[in-house]
Amino acid sequence: MTQEWTARQRLYVDKRGLLRLSRLRAGEFVSRIMPSGSEPALQVAVDFFVWLFAFDDAFCDEDAFGQPPHGMAAYAGLLGHLLDSPQTRILPEDPFAQSLRGLQQRLVRHASPVQLHRWSDAVRGYLHGQVWEAANRDAQRVCDLETYITLRLYSGAVMACPTLIDVVNGQELSAEELSRPLVRAASEVAATLVIWDNDLISHQKELHTRGELHNLLTVLMHARRCSEAEARHEALRMRDALMALLLRLLAQGQAEASRPLSMYLKGLGHFVRANIDWSNVSGRYFDPELRAPTDNVMACEVPTRDAVTLTPLPIASVQWWWECLSPEK
Repeated sequence: MTQEWTARQRLYVDKRGLLRLSRLRAGEFVSRIMPSGSEPALQVAVDFFVWLFAFDDAFCDEDAFGQPPHGMAAYAGLLGHLLDSPQTRILPEDPFAQSLRGLQQRLVRHASPVQLHRWSDAVRGYLHGQVWEAANRDAQRVCDLETYITLRLYSGAVMACPTLIDVVNGQELSAEELSRPLVRAASEVAATLVIWDNDLISHQKELHTRGELHNLLTVLMHARRCSEAEARHEALRMRDALMALLLRLLAQGQAEASRPLSMYLKGLGHFVRANIDWSNVSGRYFDPELRAPTDNVMACEVPTRDAVTLTPLPIASVQWWWECLSPEK
């Protein structure tokens, strides 16, 4: 169904793009994140994930690697306005604009106004993140570590995807629950793990294609003037520290969670694990000839390398994540 929808929307029009779509396995990915959702709502979520991948391929990846930042800024602004006012007659012939409008109209059948607004805000965050990435590519600039960790939450779309967890599950998180620091921290930690796992898995492939600037290993190599092997070792250490933190955050969050919050927190855990399993089989990332020999350790849910403690990473912008933990009794 998703391939038929994508063809109707004209998101992929050449043979190369259609081949990438056929190897994507988006339905498997989304179903792993939200295994108990209703089928119609799940189909909207799958189509949205495909829209994100197609947008990335068309404007932010290999097919349009030199997208100018001023053009991306204008385009992102127009798409953001369309989310606010879907009745507007802008970009009538643009397949990405019109398919995004269609996704919103379908989502209305399953989401409350609050849920829809949360999703729209997250999509706008993703679009603004693409302007930042385009500016970096235009200047061939590798950003600093703190900026990368913060802004990749948005440009990587990993804050947009979890907004559909409670929608697909037919639940609705209250504003009070969502505003809890622990819940926000768990959301950001899970999203960051997804980004970092993708970085670790795809770095070798990126080096053989275009040398992507927005990768944790690239940022570490640039900041610390170190080798790829040294950057990978450090990235794995950082990743394990986050995994240990996430497990504690999810456990504490479940202790006093309502049913919607409980399902949301489970969905965050599914998001991390689904991304690992899917990345190991999806044609978008998996290339046995380009995978690093240590990548298979990413399939471990519990960190195994070195002694993992709950000591915060020495990165000022994320240390508040650890502050959300309750003292152990």
